[in-house]
Amino acid sequence: MPGSSFDAFVADLRFGVRTLRRNPGFAAVAVLTLALGVGATAAIFSVVSGVLLRPLPWGEPDRAVMIWSKWTAFEKTWVSEGELNAYRTRSRTLSEVAAWSDGQINLTGEGDPERLAFAQVSANLFSTLGVHPLAGRTFVSGEDVPNGPDLVVIGHALWTRRYGGDPGVIGRRILLNGRSFEIVGVMPAGFLLPTDFQNPEPTQLWTPLPINPASTDYGSHGWYAAGRLRPGVSVEAAVEDLHGIAQALTREGFHPPQMQFDTVVLSLRDEVVGPVRRAILLLLGAVAFLLLIACANVANLLLARAEARQREMAVRAALGAGARRVVGQLLTESLVLTGAATVAGLALAWAIVRIVVWWNPANIPRIGGIAIDPVVLAATIAVAVLTSFLFGLAPALRAVRLDVNDALRDGQNSSSGARQSFRSALVVAEMALAVILLTGAGLMVRSVWALQRVDLGFDPTNVLTLRLSLPPASYERPEQVVVFYQQLVDRVRALPGVVHAGAVRALPLASTIGDWGLSVDGYVPAPGSGAKGDWQIVTDGYLEAMGERLVRGRAILPSDRSDTQLVALINEEMARRYWSGRDPVGGRFKIGNPQRPWVTVVGIVRDVKHNGITGVTKEKFYVPHTQWHLATGSPVRAMSLVVRTAGDPSRMVAPVRQEIRALDPALPVANIRTMEEVVAATLSAPRFTGALLTGFAALAMVLSSIGIYGVLSFVVSRRTREIGIRVAIGAGRSDVIRLVMRQGLVLTLSGVALGVIVAFSGASVMQGLLYDVRPSDPATFAMAAALLVAVAIGASLVPAFRATRVDPLVALKTE
Repeated sequence: MPGSSFDAFVADLRFGVRTLRRNPGFAAVAVLTLALGVGATAAIFSVVSGVLLRPLPWGEPDRAVMIWSKWTAFEKTWVSEGELNAYRTRSRTLSEVAAWSDGQINLTGEGDPERLAFAQVSANLFSTLGVHPLAGRTFVSGEDVPNGPDLVVIGHALWTRRYGGDPGVIGRRILLNGRSFEIVGVMPAGFLLPTDFQNPEPTQLWTPLPINPASTDYGSHGWYAAGRLRPGVSVEAAVEDLHGIAQALTREGFHPPQMQFDTVVLSLRDEVVGPVRRAILLLLGAVAFLLLIACANVANLLLARAEARQREMAVRAALGAGARRVVGQLLTESLVLTGAATVAGLALAWAIVRIVVWWNPANIPRIGGIAIDPVVLAATIAVAVLTSFLFGLAPALRAVRLDVNDALRDGQNSSSGARQSFRSALVVAEMALAVILLTGAGLMVRSVWALQRVDLGFDPTNVLTLRLSLPPASYERPEQVVVFYQQLVDRVRALPGVVHAGAVRALPLASTIGDWGLSVDGYVPAPGSGAKGDWQIVTDGYLEAMGERLVRGRAILPSDRSDTQLVALINEEMARRYWSGRDPVGGRFKIGNPQRPWVTVVGIVRDVKHNGITGVTKEKFYVPHTQWHLATGSPVRAMSLVVRTAGDPSRMVAPVRQEIRALDPALPVANIRTMEEVVAATLSAPRFTGALLTGFAALAMVLSSIGIYGVLSFVVSRRTREIGIRVAIGAGRSDVIRLVMRQGLVLTLSGVALGVIVAFSGASVMQGLLYDVRPSDPATFAMAAALLVAVAIGASLVPAFRATRVDPLVALKTE
């Protein structure tokens, strides 16, 4: 009857609580062990839920794709205006194709000046992403054309913070880079561009992107692109469709065949979380292993406790308790353990999640918003109930098969050997799982260590960086831009504590650098190809401030002015590629248009890691900021100030900002950070994965050692009579220690061997996460196995020495 079943369940709960209260040591160990597994699982599932499973901030995101270009040496890069127009007119699978470019812009006028992330977008970008404004409107066709109206859509965070959420902001005009723009709309909270997930700050301002629908410019790649799939069309169909368009563009002569031009089409989910999906799923698998180890440990504890409760179970059976009743009681007791462990585990998970949010590793999208939400809570409870059943099942089944007569006669059972074999098998499984975790952690630690030893080509210690951009309205002429940065660098150099100072267009590891077509004197490119180089613009003093090293020739000097010979530095890769067998110093090249003036190479700089620590180092040239407008026709207004200090660089923030305000009080400053922080952000994803894997492996090692200790302690207690007889007939301490240690080593080596085999066969899952270390690296496997064996030996010594203290007279008298 339902009522009686419920009453029995309540009675079992009360009895389980009383039983655990009478055994506080057992209860504490079991709850703590299980809480570690449940807490770690809940924490990692919150990461999985927040990063991989949480809905993306767009309407029907599964119907939108990201479009990239690719060609020889460029696996994933921007699209050109001509390609955008081709996709719009030729695609059979996309109903819309939109484009945007991102950057930063100065917001001045009312309130303090700010430097904010902004994007120029095609009018159909918002509809392509399936998002509508919260207030006002977005752009309409005809507004995203050259010389179109000055309109802006603002983000929800900016609207609430700077304008107090005032609905009347629609129609107001604001100053962006000194130009007046009309606010026409406000986007809803949480809206992001697909590229915002990898940017330091989300975009808060959107202006129209001028697009020429008749353009056939296929050479200037600088735009991001996204498309919306037609109803019923798959991503795979869009991949084939755009691949066909890319081939047609090559056949029609817009791209040379040697370029091997093609497209990369990704779903928005793959675009946002694809780069980190494998690492996070690896962590989820690791924490599942940790949970299994915890369950095996608790099962061992319950089996040992069941041995002590044989008489109790036999008495219950003799008094008429059926198998179902006994199993129900034992599973309910395990449920009590699980309930207490789940509460403690959720507290642990909350602490871990807070640490992760505080850490907020860069390059892992959306991790700053993870939490123990209802989905994570429900999943944790489900996991807890399942684990309760798993570790409580073995003792319950043992109770069902109990021989009542034997149990009532002497409290033992003839099947104790089988029971001991099962407990040993659990320990072997724990060891195997621990080896897998230790191996994975070891591989990640070695990979991170290798990444930290990569020669960056510069010295990030004691370097402060910050970003500036001069608005064209205030600095219209190139000479004004040049003078400002010259004065700023000179003033900062004069500050006490500053060793070197300079400025650079694209900060290494903090921004993506693109290339520019070149004409190199004396270099004949292969048919269908051409010379190119990443373009870098620097002031004098930049190399010294960044710690970049000059290989040959000279650096950029203050004497390299607008009225002197146009000069440049090149990196080692550019020297190898275009001056092979010739002396680059004194060589010449032109930037872009062959009608532009020659630029003379005056020095060679060591290769620098720019677009990522593991990225390919490409050809790069450095042109003085004072001469760039003469070499190409336009000045560069956005630069990063680089300041090398004698001490803590963060102490120089206020003095440097004061010098900037002295030159231009309305000029905002952005991206204030040290170069060590920039490098750390690049390494944050592998460090995050490695740190968590190492933590899980350490817990697994501790739990496995506890498992070995528990089994051997039980063996010693069960073999007290045997040990007593051995001592009585002359066995020494070393003989007894070897007896116990032998069994511990058999279990350990069996588990380690099994774990090494499984880890080796599954090592390929870490492919793509490692740097400079193979997934099957034998040294890492050997170190993991040796470490676990050493820990297991230590755990075996305690029960082994306890066995040597057995008094044969007491042991035999007890028996």
